[in-house]
Amino acid sequence: MSAVIPPHATWVRFPRFVGDAAMQLPVLRLLREIDAGPIVVWGPKTTVGLVTDTWFCDATLPDEGKPSPFAMARTLRRHHAARSIHFPKSLRPALAAWLARVPERIGVDESLAGLFNTHSGPFWEAEGPFLLRYHAVLKRRWPDLPPMPYADFDPRVAIQKPSEHYFCLMPGSTWPSKAWPVDHYRTLLLKARSEGFAVAVLGSPDEADTCSAVAGAEGINLCGRTTLKEAAAWMRGAAAVMGNDSGLSHLAAATGAPALALYGATDPGGSTPWGPRSRGLRKEGIPCAPCFKRDCFTPGHPCLADIGPDQVWAELKELITKPHVASRGVPGE
Repeated sequence: MSAVIPPHATWVRFPRFVGDAAMQLPVLRLLREIDAGPIVVWGPKTTVGLVTDTWFCDATLPDEGKPSPFAMARTLRRHHAARSIHFPKSLRPALAAWLARVPERIGVDESLAGLFNTHSGPFWEAEGPFLLRYHAVLKRRWPDLPPMPYADFDPRVAIQKPSEHYFCLMPGSTWPSKAWPVDHYRTLLLKARSEGFAVAVLGSPDEADTCSAVAGAEGINLCGRTTLKEAAAWMRGAAAVMGNDSGLSHLAAATGAPALALYGATDPGGSTPWGPRSRGLRKEGIPCAPCFKRDCFTPGHPCLADIGPDQVWAELKELITKPHVASRGVPGE
């Protein structure tokens, strides 16, 4: 737990996946902008740790295990929560807020959660970037809400950066179908090194083999050696960041770094990382894409393998030269 839990606060429920948590950072910035009162972020320890001791909230409360709706309700009731904002597509936080009689319960309709919300809206049936879907729900409570901002997330932790400009690569993916080929990553890393850039390779401990194959002797292999905050600090300071449709790509965009995410099995229309210099890239003309399947059954995995390292390098160079834009908008425009 960080700081003293303020009473009558806005409680924001964080999800367990890094990418989904990164997409809550613009929401927190928006709540600060409209002065929604004290903010408490609670949820899984790993993702809640992203905002502990930061400007984005007044206190954090990490879960102990996986609490039941009744345990969650007791916590909300004990601290006299004024409102609960819960965007995970789960019944649990909405039911907990209802059981605790929290006056304002704001979230999405999915998993029957809408039945227990005071302000609710669709997510999967809505259109456009995910952050704009969240914004549409928040507007049901605040009709004059300003546009969704970019997070501009600064973790404010010290790291040992290389002396030269550097790229960050994140080759890991929870779905094999979302992974750009390791050989392509390796070729891209060597290209960046030949152009005078250092290259840091980021990932979780279970991605160690993939990251090691990409980094080789030429890269800075940080796989499993950083906290999420430290990974964010590396990405925020990078000339550009590139990865699959993954949690770290969303976190990179939240830092404001030039971020390129590659899409194969999934669709960049909704989940393009939300940032001032972020972009989603996909191979057009692949009839089976996006398939939204964990594994690819098409020989050669053309939706990603056919995106060559030279094309990605050109996209990254364009992102580097793109001027910093306004603090809010639609990524890629």
